[in-house]
Amino acid sequence: MEALMVSPELLRRFSLFAGLDAGAFKSLAMAGEEITLKAGDWLFREGDEADALYLILSGSLDLTINLDKEGSRQADLCTLVEGDAVGWSALVEPHTYKLGAVAASDARLIRLDADQLRDLMVSRPEVGYMLMHRIAQVIGNRLNNLRIRFVSLIETA
Repeated sequence: MEALMVSPELLRRFSLFAGLDAGAFKSLAMAGEEITLKAGDWLFREGDEADALYLILSGSLDLTINLDKEGSRQADLCTLVEGDAVGWSALVEPHTYKLGAVAASDARLIRLDADQLRDLMVSRPEVGYMLMHRIAQVIGNRLNNLRIRFVSLIETA
């Protein structure tokens, strides 16, 4: 993974941060770096320490769930694309990734350091509230999509 600096303007492209002030964007940019993945590279695996929140600039990632305790077999749950965030577990205790994320194609992402992000959320409660509100929306949308997929699997069984 190659790392590059992140500009506040790049972060403004993500709806997760809509409405934040210039100071918040500057702090986020200082916590971020741009990384690249090749298709098939793992960003993180289920159970890994959640040390970052990621934003997809280009490409796509598959979210996977382990089918066995060893993690030797996975199933794809959904595909995330440009504009999506992944790794919300970095903001929610116990700070371990609940799913795996693997590059479905070559991808460019912004990596936001979890410690710096949590520090920003504590020092600027209005930023923390807004981010957690939007993260809750992300989680709710993903849960609803999985529920729909689960129902369709049951109906075809």
